[in-house]
Amino acid sequence: MVRSGKSKRSIWLLLLFLVIGVFLGSLIGSFAGDWLPFLNWSSPVYGLTPPLTLDLDMLSLTFGLTMRLSVAGVIGLFIGYLAYRAL
Repeated sequence: MVRSGKSKRSIWLLLLFLVIGVFLGSLIGSFAGDWLPFLNWSSPVYGLTPPLTLDLDMLSLTFGLTMRLSVAGVIGLFIGYLAYRAL
């Protein structure tokens, strides 16, 4: 069975491109937010609030994750996906 070239791309590579895209989009949004305030419109914060803590006397583990997407982050996500498709 012959596979096409597109199926060889990794899901991990896609996730990497999306994370980098969201990060760069949010970074650009924080710098350009003074001139274009709509870039900083954001969703509510989702996540573990307060963080989950596991205390085993000698060892304490704290797990926390929060997510808030802004318009600039969504634009960066889209650009990251387009960059992945361009490979």
